[in-house]
Amino acid sequence: MRKYYLFSMQDSKEREIVLKKLKEAVDLFVSSDKVYLLVPEIRTNIGYALPNANNTNDVAAIPGRLTVAFNRVIYCMLPAFGASDHIARVILTAMKFDRKIRSAINLKYYKEIVNKLNAQDTCIFDRSTEPKDIKLKEGGTMNFMIESCYNKLGKVPNYIVDLGDFGKEPSIFILDEDPIKVVNRAIELLQYIL
Repeated sequence: MRKYYLFSMQDSKEREIVLKKLKEAVDLFVSSDKVYLLVPEIRTNIGYALPNANNTNDVAAIPGRLTVAFNRVIYCMLPAFGASDHIARVILTAMKFDRKIRSAINLKYYKEIVNKLNAQDTCIFDRSTEPKDIKLKEGGTMNFMIESCYNKLGKVPNYIVDLGDFGKEPSIFILDEDPIKVVNRAIELLQYIL
């Protein structure tokens, strides 16, 4: 059953701005040379939240994620609100600690990249430290990851390295104020693997 939401004019305008900026960022990402190397097996997504985001319907992302075909990153649908639970939870939890951090992307794990990241702005997250009751909770891992990193560094870092677990692909998350900054940070990482 489809849910319908009523939005104020101001909220509608903000939603339009978020969707436009996210589309611009996604197009920048997919048009960059060799960026397919950054897409993990689980595929990638980029999210961008409204300034007053409270739930996953306040975070825009790409429905179905971005994927790779013939060494090109592609996506089938335009950005939409409520399109991603995974990347939305990362952003929403980050916003609990820093309201300016409204965007995130997940990328493929490379040791070469991790070794080059600024240690003061990077958190290594080991899923083995996660309590079992949190693992079983929906959204628990992403929430725990962000909270753990905030507690470790005293801030929300721009880079979080998720070491993965059995059946869970390791990945690198980039977080920042908007999706253009997130994508530019992602593209910069290509230099370490080319």
